[in-house]
This record gives sequence, structure tokens and C-alpha cells, in this order.
Amino acid sequence: MKYKEIKNKWDKLTEGWFGNIVYLFLGFVIAYSFNIFLGYALNTDTPVVAVYSCSMEHNTFNNWWIYCNLRLNEICGKDINDYNPTNFDDYWKICGSWYESQNISKEEFKSFAFKDGLEVGDMIVVLNTEKFDVGNIIIFNTDTGKFPIIHRIYSINGGTVMTKGDNNPSPGPPNPYGTVNVNSIHGKAILKIPLLGWVKILFTQVTGIP
Repeated sequence: MKYKEIKNKWDKLTEGWFGNIVYLFLGFVIAYSFNIFLGYALNTDTPVVAVYSCSMEHNTFNNWWIYCNLRLNEICGKDINDYNPTNFDDYWKICGSWYESQNISKEEFKSFAFKDGLEVGDMIVVLNTEKFDVGNIIIFNTDTGKFPIIHRIYSINGGTVMTKGDNNPSPGPPNPYGTVNVNSIHGKAILKIPLLGWVKILFTQVTGIP
């Protein structure tokens, strides 16, 4: 069968509302297959994850802050009407004292991956690894949470790590110290793709499927 004949048959098949269903189905198949391939390559069952929460936000003036403003109205526990960080130095003036109390200096934090945090709607690529360091952003599950938690490690003690969201006033969940067993960790963030996570967020909000 010639290419032109195949193309004509495909065009007829994908006309109208039925064509939309075909493309939607193919999109899901491709996305699902890519997710399986990526999970195999990165050795994790959660190779990509969307940032749903505002807990890793730094900048109150990014394009999506209104989404977080409606939910939090604060940064590191302080009212955003009094504090409006636009860069890392501003963020550190507001939130840095907590990290300094944990012996993490400003210069050390600036050396961390994703030092400017994560925004709602970011898509994160996750690598499974047996080695974690202070400053890594990890993805883990809790017993009560519907979605994976994305927080930064601030301390490591043997088989447990302690985490905190960059925008949170204190550690947690799953407990007041943010203590996470390494067996609950899907992996650490290695790449951020801005905005792409909104596809997943909107899909979940419409369908209710996490």
C-alpha cells in the first residue's frame, strides 16, 4: 500500500469527534509508554512528578504566585504583605535563619541544586539512588498524603533523612521533624521542566485521578 493511500485512510479515520478520541487515546498510550521507559532508565516507579504544592516556592512575584497566595498568603510562616522576595538574597533574609540554626549557611544553600526552589506547575524528573546528601530535593510518600511530597533534605541520620519545604516555617510531614525513612523515597530531583506539570495538575483536578 502506497504512502498516499495510507495517509488518506488515516485522515478519514481521524476526522471529527472520533478523530479526537483516537488522538487522545494515542496521547495516553505514548505518555504511558514513555513513563515506563523513563522509570526503567532512572530505576524508579515515579520518574516524573508535578509540583502541586507551594511548599517549595521562593518568589512571591512569579507568574503562578496567585495560586499559592490563595492557599498560603505567607512565605516561611511570614505574611507576604510584609515580605516580598524577588531573588535568593531576599529569600534568605526571610527564611535563612532557620537553616542557619541547622548549621546550613547561605553559601552552602546557594550550592544546592534548585537553590531557588520549585514552582507549582514544574515537572520534576526523578532519579532513584542509594546516596542522598543534605540539600537534595527528594520525592517521597506519606501514609496520609494523596500525592508524593517534594521537600529538601536538611539533615541525614543513618537510615533516615529530615526534610523541609523551602517555603515552610518548619519541617514535616510526616512528623514534626520531617523524618523520612529512605525506603519511602522514590528518588531525588535531577531536572526541572517549567510549566509542563500543569498538564498533570489540570488533568487531576478534572478527573480526580492522582
